Amino acid sequence: MSLKTVTGVTAVSGAVLPLKERLRRWYYHRHDAVLAWSFLIPMVIYFAIMTFVPLAFLVGISFTRWNLISPPRWVGLANLAKVFSDYREFFYLKVIGRTFLYAVAILALNVCTGFFIALLLNQNLKGKGVFRTMWYLPSVFSGAVVALLMRIYLAASSVGVLNMVIGKFGIQPVDWLNNTLWTPIITVLFPVWLGIGFTVIFFLAGLQSVDENLYDAARIDGANDIQLLRYVTIPQMVPVLFFISMTGIIGSAQMWEVPKIITAGGPNYMTYTLVYSIQQDAFGALDMGLGTAQSLVLFVMLLAFIGWQLNNYRKQYGV
Repeated sequence: MSLKTVTGVTAVSGAVLPLKERLRRWYYHRHDAVLAWSFLIPMVIYFAIMTFVPLAFLVGISFTRWNLISPPRWVGLANLAKVFSDYREFFYLKVIGRTFLYAVAILALNVCTGFFIALLLNQNLKGKGVFRTMWYLPSVFSGAVVALLMRIYLAASSVGVLNMVIGKFGIQPVDWLNNTLWTPIITVLFPVWLGIGFTVIFFLAGLQSVDENLYDAARIDGANDIQLLRYVTIPQMVPVLFFISMTGIIGSAQMWEVPKIITAGGPNYMTYTLVYSIQQDAFGALDMGLGTAQSLVLFVMLLAFIGWQLNNYRKQYGV
């Protein structure tokens, strides 16, 4: 009978070790993994319960007709077919397209304006800390509360704050919230103003992390300020831009305050977005199946956009 040494312990070959000894040796070899999983497992369980269970419930309800009172009734793909059909002159397809256009417009204006402001705040300006606080301040307030104040500010009559101001210059009161020209502009500008503080903060952090040696080398090669911005600054901002574009499109596609509180989806459904439609169908008309079907469409749209962004990022940087 031969003897062998395992991790400093002499054992008889072929002999069955006690369970306690086997567990001790197993833990000795996997100590780091056990420690890591002991911290990860509670969060994994929480994430699975709070994410995948509701998602599975959403998918299941989207195949039913349910009014929260009577039991759900299976209807198959009828809800999704209604969303993508010519129902009410392609009503839901227009809602989806309108939501996508607003989301792209909000994201583009947010990124361009936020990057420009971050460039200014990155300069050696006197009192720049005050200006940074001012730009971030709107992000601190509740969107619903600010939307209520904005509705009072843009009231149609002469008692509206904005109409009172322009009235001092002899301009007649404007029905801002029912004007087909101004309502889409307000729908885009309000979420940009409310959330631009986060964009500025992230771009500012990215600008301050750029290696100054890159600028010095480019200046030695004769680069001017415009070339420094184009060939040094902007390429270094790609990871920040990638993060902002993903989080920004998710937030702008789920815009809720403007159509719900300020415009009520009007005028002529111009601000009737997908999240507002989900709320109106699910909790207004008590058609939970149709509402969850639209939620599923929104989820797939955002997932496809994020996947496209990740794929482009991986191809460009090989990660």
